[in-house]
Amino acid sequence: MIKFLTIILVFLNPFIFIAHPDIKTDELNKKLTIFFDSFKPDIKNLSRGEVNFEVNPKKLPLSTASTNGINPQLASLTANLAIAASEQANPNFRPIRDWSVAEPETEARATLIINGDLDKVFYQKNAGEVLPIASLTKLMTALMVLENMDLNQEVIISKKAVEAYGDLGGLKIDEKISVKNLLYIMLLESSNDAATALAENLPNGNLDNFINLMNQKANELGMENTRFIDSTGYDPSNVSTALDLAKLIKYSLSKPLVWDILKTPVIDLFSVDEKINHHLVNNNQLLNRLPEMIGGKTGYTEEANECMLSLIRAPDKTNLVIVVLGAKDRFLETEKLANWAKEAYIW
Repeated sequence: MIKFLTIILVFLNPFIFIAHPDIKTDELNKKLTIFFDSFKPDIKNLSRGEVNFEVNPKKLPLSTASTNGINPQLASLTANLAIAASEQANPNFRPIRDWSVAEPETEARATLIINGDLDKVFYQKNAGEVLPIASLTKLMTALMVLENMDLNQEVIISKKAVEAYGDLGGLKIDEKISVKNLLYIMLLESSNDAATALAENLPNGNLDNFINLMNQKANELGMENTRFIDSTGYDPSNVSTALDLAKLIKYSLSKPLVWDILKTPVIDLFSVDEKINHHLVNNNQLLNRLPEMIGGKTGYTEEANECMLSLIRAPDKTNLVIVVLGAKDRFLETEKLANWAKEAYIW
């Protein structure tokens, strides 16, 4: 392979050896061997038919190429050929970590950057730590609504729902409103009133049945460290991990309405009789700050601090999942991680 590439390189650039008459083929082969040895296949999962190629982070001796008699153009062309060959052998070769970019500095308790297929982790910090997740719980609530309720079903808002902690969404006692509109109110403004009203109106069920459905789905998705206590996330006993929440985001992509809602900046919705107007403003500040932002769900309680789940469009047009838990500023941390992922990898 090395000799074959050497011949190609000489053919493509006949001036390499003229410019450096003292270079010897053995020396060139040795340097090319060093370069290709930096791409090591991870064969730990070979028995399952999985081989992942990762770039060895050790510094390659390319910076001294010119002083050692190798044309810098040769080094660049060799690198491009190596990447092309590796991509052909393994479609998942890219993106490649650029080790000249340092690891991100984050004050969040736990973070995770992972691709949409959940098979390549770009960065993680305490991603397996069990933490309270606040209103990130509402993403599971939304999924259970979509799987068990009719979007056109009309719900009468109860006193219990309106008395739920917080007053976001502006729901009124005895107001009649559709399940679909309640979904918008819950996801855009993180309304606990809307989350409670939805869980209360599960057909042929009750609030406890709804919570059971949430935990059953978590088990089905392999969210082994996740537990739901209510539909709002207000109780600090609603816990999960960054890794588990990434699984939830992946599953939610099968429900397009969820992400249609989460990317909506502003909308006006009405009660069934059109007498009550709900002017909703998305509380995701990154929709206006981060062009790559597809959508996200926020959360906050005193115990959980600020949290956020985000779906980002990567430079190669694939999806990146970013999870931030236990942050002082969820938007700053998410934006920082999204920008870092663009710079720290060659896409």
